[in-house]
Amino acid sequence: MSRLIRNDRARQLQGQRAGIVSRGLAFAADIGIAFVVYTVLVAGVSLLWDLLFSNKVEIPTPPGWASALMIFWVLVIYLALGWGSTGRTIGKQLLGLRVVRADARPLTPRQAFVRAFLCAIFYPGILWVPFDRRCRSLQDKALKTVVVYDWIPEAARPRRMAPAATPAGPPATTSGQQGA
Repeated sequence: MSRLIRNDRARQLQGQRAGIVSRGLAFAADIGIAFVVYTVLVAGVSLLWDLLFSNKVEIPTPPGWASALMIFWVLVIYLALGWGSTGRTIGKQLLGLRVVRADARPLTPRQAFVRAFLCAIFYPGILWVPFDRRCRSLQDKALKTVVVYDWIPEAARPRRMAPAATPAGPPATTSGQQGA
């Protein structure tokens, strides 16, 4: 099922490489989502622990280093799952972006994980985007990936060539059958 892009500017950008502003906003949204997921996980595990093994219910405050480490891994897993499955995270979906390989194919799960790890550990790599004529971050350059505008999922998939037509002639017969 195909959808139409109604906005003229969006139609012009479809399939083009994304710039630093849209990528930065998408990543900011993803960091916020990862923080919410972390908070819900900590609260949920704490509540479950208290209900099963304690006589009082309270939400603990983990040490700063533990919180930072857990948020980091939540972010890496969240990004890797999004990029490895559809090429999108919620932040990328909100801004109409998709991460693909340089040949426009989807990322492999390994590429998605490594890219997520590199983006989470060294996000300033995105600052290279305005200086690269192909709008690639340092992570994109290292892994041969690109971020493109893609509001319609079907439009981003590489087009496959139709199978070559068979030459005209008598139909092939299978063994045991005779042509009419």
